[in-house]
Amino acid sequence: MYKMIKIIIPARGGSKRIPGKNLVDLNGKPLISYSIENSLRVTKEVYVSTDCPKIQDVSIRYGAKIIRRPASICTDFCKTDSAIKHFLNTVSDVNFFACVQVTTPLMESKYLKKGFDKIQSYEFDSVLSVCKSEKFYWTTDGEPVNFSIRDRLRTQDMEKHYEENGAFYITTKEQFLSNNSLMGGKVGFIETPHIISLEIDDLQDLNIVKAIQKVSMVRTRNKG
Repeated sequence: MYKMIKIIIPARGGSKRIPGKNLVDLNGKPLISYSIENSLRVTKEVYVSTDCPKIQDVSIRYGAKIIRRPASICTDFCKTDSAIKHFLNTVSDVNFFACVQVTTPLMESKYLKKGFDKIQSYEFDSVLSVCKSEKFYWTTDGEPVNFSIRDRLRTQDMEKHYEENGAFYITTKEQFLSNNSLMGGKVGFIETPHIISLEIDDLQDLNIVKAIQKVSMVRTRNKG
């Protein structure tokens, strides 16, 4: 268990694509419970920032602490940064902290631990979860972005790029307040598998994650 670190999970009540998304059922448990349980494997200092009484009650039941977020920073136009600022102004003794998203329930705590290890080495000012990308990209005008049509390399020979998967961001209070961003200074990566980085944005995503999780449960039972 890590010491002197904290985790914030932003979870406001409003959601348009999936009504009540943060509490939607995912194989018998509310969606937010997965992020809370993963975070608690890293530190007991896990805070859910919310304006919703139902999310508050469920989060407490799963072991999180609550930050009651003002309605003024819970609109569709408010960015996560506003919740982070409120968190830093509300919770004392924050140095290293992570922002963990509810929408990537398959993410494993071991990657979050690797992130804290990396930032506590003091080699980086911020750390984020990424997936390696080995794809060909085009502009909307039909122009290649990262390859040449006349000299098209094999994907394994291409320059590697990394894609933010949004699962978590780790930084320090000092860095965030200096740059007003979760990412700043020297940025480090924690590479994660694509399959556990799937983000739930709509009902199709939810059904895909449900199916993956069920397969994993069956395999775990068979191993036992």
